[in-house]
Amino acid sequence: MPRRAAAVAAAAAAKVDPAKVQDGIVQLTMYLGTMMSAISGCISAGTKQMDLIGCVVCGCMTAIGGGTLRDVVLGRRPFWLTFPAHLHLCIWTSVVVFLLWPSVVDAGFKDTHLTFLWSDAIGMAASTVIGAHIGLQETGQWHVGVIAGLMTAIFGGIGRDVLCLEPPRALYAERSMYATPALLGSTCYTLFHVLRDRLALTLPDWVVASVPFFLALFMRAAAWTYRLALPRWARKTTSFGFLGHGGSLAVQLSPAKRGKEDKT
Repeated sequence: MPRRAAAVAAAAAAKVDPAKVQDGIVQLTMYLGTMMSAISGCISAGTKQMDLIGCVVCGCMTAIGGGTLRDVVLGRRPFWLTFPAHLHLCIWTSVVVFLLWPSVVDAGFKDTHLTFLWSDAIGMAASTVIGAHIGLQETGQWHVGVIAGLMTAIFGGIGRDVLCLEPPRALYAERSMYATPALLGSTCYTLFHVLRDRLALTLPDWVVASVPFFLALFMRAAAWTYRLALPRWARKTTSFGFLGHGGSLAVQLSPAKRGKEDKT
């Protein structure tokens, strides 16, 4: 009996707590999103000839701007005040990228824009998952989870583009889809939680986190590769005269350009 009791106790001790696994996945996703978003923000600012301070500010805005707005809306303490490691991570990531990136380019690496796109996409996908998770955790409402994921994913990038004097890629149709992949990712994450909690489906935490992440990531990659964009208004000129020209508005799909990258 003592041996059996000891064996049972050892098995119980060896059993992994699902809550700890989920917490580890959440933390890993948060740090990944912070680092990759800071890289994209710093590269974007550097290509606009900003100095070190400008690149750090732009990197921090990209990395923590969306999460800060999400927390304010949800009535939470901004996450980087509770976990200051995120602030340190985006600051030092921006500094390192600012100092080393010119040497990387001088060494022969010329595809700066593609690096920006991938780092930005990875940061967006990670932010989508963590934002949806926090929205659900705070309220338990599926629509809040979807909106929180979308907000976390896009508002840091909007702030970055505004600082860089660029039309926000999340809002303009001449840019490839950005907000739509984030919306799909946050919806997928929320749907998984609804299915698991309400229908008692067995879904591992890594599946719940990774499938929405890769859905958002690859949708974003497909968007800049194939120039996928939502419909927009397009002005169609119908006449021209000395006092100006007339025109009308029509809903139009942006032309697809296979293999072309999104422009900054």
